[in-house]
Amino acid sequence: MNPSTSSPTQIFQIDLSKDAIVCAIQSIRGTHDEIDPRSVEIEDSKTHADRRCNRRVQLQIPVTFTSVEEVDGRDDLVEICGPVQIAVTRDISTQGLGIVHDMSLLTDLALIQFDIPGESPITMLFEVRWTARKTRYSYVSGGRLSGVVISESSHDE
Repeated sequence: MNPSTSSPTQIFQIDLSKDAIVCAIQSIRGTHDEIDPRSVEIEDSKTHADRRCNRRVQLQIPVTFTSVEEVDGRDDLVEICGPVQIAVTRDISTQGLGIVHDMSLLTDLALIQFDIPGESPITMLFEVRWTARKTRYSYVSGGRLSGVVISESSHDE
């Protein structure tokens, strides 16, 4: 995920299946258990005091992200439409993510890239559900992890 203003358009194909999302999140959590040893359950039957469908656990790791938009109205193809930014995750569940970042997002969709030590990074589609500005250069956003990038291609404009 290295967009540049003078490069061809980058288009990413997304696997929208729940299995791909859960597998990716389990990989992310598995490599960061030393930070937070609690586990994310695939089906969390415990009650929790918020409106979320699944329990989130704290996880503070750096990630990169960039705004994207759908290609030709397809929800399984997206293209880069913003600069790469750095964020820190706040919490994660089997479907959702909270992040802290310093620039506003250009769209309600973003690709979030998680570095996995010793393996290839995992890039996921993030649907922003809300954003709050905390200070002049500090935003908090929350949303749904709705897919996993499975391929990338470049097209000349």
